Parts: sequence; structure tokens; C-alpha cells
Amino acid sequence: MKKNRFFLAMLALGVFMGGLVLAAQEDAVTILRRVEEKQATETSVSQMGMFIYPDAGADDYRSFEVVGYAKGDEDEYISFIEPRSIKGLTILSKGDDQWIYFPSTGRVRKIASKSKDQSIQGVGGDFSYEDLSAGKWEEKYDFIIVNTTEQQWVLAGTPKKESSYSKVNLVIDQEKLMISKVEYYKEEEGHFKDLIMEEIKVLDGRETATRMTMINYTKNSKTVIVINNAKYDIEIDDKYFNPTRFYR
Repeated sequence: MKKNRFFLAMLALGVFMGGLVLAAQEDAVTILRRVEEKQATETSVSQMGMFIYPDAGADDYRSFEVVGYAKGDEDEYISFIEPRSIKGLTILSKGDDQWIYFPSTGRVRKIASKSKDQSIQGVGGDFSYEDLSAGKWEEKYDFIIVNTTEQQWVLAGTPKKESSYSKVNLVIDQEKLMISKVEYYKEEEGHFKDLIMEEIKVLDGRETATRMTMINYTKNSKTVIVINNAKYDIEIDDKYFNPTRFYR
């Protein structure tokens, strides 16, 4: 009889704890959806500067000018316009699929899953193909709330599908409903990278983090992206998001 009571008590505890985990997951998803709804746009066009610092503590860097087009959550097109040596180098993301186009050779390469943890070929830096891929956080990770303060939430995410990261933490500003920091973890390296989003400005009527700094703790390097200008909800030709355009 005692054994049965103990079994029933443990079963009830398991159901209760499972319910708490499910509730925490639902709360995390609700927060993410609120953030993404606030930031959602039909389309966007951005002009950006990219600055790669091989030594995060030094002043030496390589600079690039980039233009980006996005449509919804699934389609992103990023093209380098300076320096002249790589002008036209382009990355197209459609959901989980990515292609890179090399104008110097006219070659197109589809990025394999095993290569998505690599930096941009011909450019380098601390943003990997996976970091630049399209799609919502909710589609890529299962999240729970791990910390809450008066100013922010911290959500921990584990991959739903193949990823080069074992975990990510999202730090969310409660007042602005914006992600202010992403922490990336790897199985062997531990805390691998941080993406810090700051210098919030109003561009085309929307609050936008105009400075994004990716810090790589393994290489002691960093890459900074500065958004100089952005337009939202404007008409964009579908040709930018068609991968067959590279083969013409």
C-alpha cells in the first residue's frame, strides 16, 4: 500500500513538473511572438557597413559596404557593394536553404548544412551562414524562461533541428520588446559568441538596433554591423529572392 502511495505521489509530481515546463515554454513562446510581431515587416531594405576586427582589442579592421533585402520571415538577400574586389558577392537565404554567388567566377554554391557554421567565404568575420539564415527563432529553437527582472527576460533555447549551436540565450528588453543580446553556446567550446544589439534609433518610423556587434570568444575577434539607413514595407522585386537568377 505504501509503495502504491509513493508511486502515485511521484507520478503526480512528474505531471506537475511537466506542467510547469510546458507553461514556461508557452510563456517563452508568447514573449517571442510579441517581440516578433512588433518587429515584423512585409519587406525591408537596409544599407549597412560591416567592420571586421581580427583582434577584438585592437583598432585594425577591414570594412565593407552591404545592402540587404528581406521579405517576410523566410527570404533574405545580402549583397556586398564595397570593396570593389568582392562587389556583387551575394548570399540568398530562403528558409533553411542558402546560396552564395561569387561574381568573379560566376559560380554559385549552395551552402550545405555541415558548412553553415563557417564564416562568409571571401569575407570572413564572426557571422556564420547560420547566423545570417532566415526564419523565426521559434521555428529553430524550443525556448523556456530562465530569468526575469524588472527590465528584461532571458530565454534559453535548445535546437529543434540540426544546428552548430547546442544552446542560445536571448536577452529581451521588456519595455522596448526588442532582443538586446544573443548568447551562443557550443557543446565543446561552451560560451562561444555574443551578439549585442544597441544604439536604438527610429528609422522609417520603426525602432531599430542600428549597431550589432558579434564577439567571438574563441578567436578573440569581433565583427560590427552598422545600419546606416533602412526602409520598411516597400515594394521589392521578387527577382532578388529567386535562386535561379544566379544561373542566368
